[in-house]
Amino acid sequence: MKQEYFESNKQVTTPVFTASNRPSYRHCFKGEKSAQWHAETAANGNDSISHRAIDTVSAGKKAAKNKRLTKAQLTGLSERLSDRDRAVLIALKKYRFLTSDQIGRLFVTNSRTKTSQTRQRNLLLQRLGGHGLIRPLSRRVGGFGGGSSVQVWHLSEAGHRLLCLNDPDGSSRKRFMEPSTLFLNHTLAIAECAVQLISLCKNSTELALEAVDTEPSCWRSFRANGHICHLKPDLFAITSYDGYEDRWFIEMDLGSVSTAQIVEKCNAYLRYYHTGIEQIETEMFPLVVWIVRDVSRKNRLRECIREGLSPHPKMFLVIEPNELEKMLRQYIDAKELL
Repeated sequence: MKQEYFESNKQVTTPVFTASNRPSYRHCFKGEKSAQWHAETAANGNDSISHRAIDTVSAGKKAAKNKRLTKAQLTGLSERLSDRDRAVLIALKKYRFLTSDQIGRLFVTNSRTKTSQTRQRNLLLQRLGGHGLIRPLSRRVGGFGGGSSVQVWHLSEAGHRLLCLNDPDGSSRKRFMEPSTLFLNHTLAIAECAVQLISLCKNSTELALEAVDTEPSCWRSFRANGHICHLKPDLFAITSYDGYEDRWFIEMDLGSVSTAQIVEKCNAYLRYYHTGIEQIETEMFPLVVWIVRDVSRKNRLRECIREGLSPHPKMFLVIEPNELEKMLRQYIDAKELL
């Protein structure tokens, strides 16, 4: 039997910590699965845009640089996109940046061998890059947790305009600027967490990912001490396991912020908890999860949270990336909660 460590309480008149173990009545995926999994299942390996004249990414970069696609051209191109093509564009808009590997793990999942997956992934990226809908960053970077350098992709202006063709409220995109290394690494770490959530739940018959939301749409606004405050988690996710629904506020820590800033962020979560807003709307408060690089940072954050906060409900958890599945399956000891 799984170890249950969250308390369940249906009272909504006062703020009560009820982070998990809520019966789930959702029978279908309402977030990533409908936008990406169904598209990938329907169109994986069946791309509608011809490969002619789409030979290299460099050709796409040159075309996009020298020529701005008209609305008519974008409309015609949009009509020829496969479901998987469009899902890749939507994912890049959502996560801002994705590595080639992350795109492959999300959208090229029907290959029997690693070589075949790499080939299909490269063809997919070359095709979208050749049309000027996506672009690679000019530099390669190391991935979250280290490792060899990787190619990073982002949505181009044309790709953004294509997604907004049928959206009357679609805002124009600001001019793209190369991100700082710190910002890029943090953004890729957030994306990696989302990719892991999607992959873990997709490959399990017991876990289900019912929603995953990124910044800024996962941010919360609330009033405290007469002021409007903003809570800015990196990710918000809803998963279900063994018939129960769990909610998570997720923070990616790369060791670049001080422990004082960590404590202040935890205090912001505590202030939001005391408003009761989340509990009234959903009958539970999400567990706040800090994902860190190594055990040394994990112990440091646990210590600063334990010592830096006033008495509070056990609403914080610090884990390493390889403990994500254990968390989702509730195999982490209750003593780990802070």
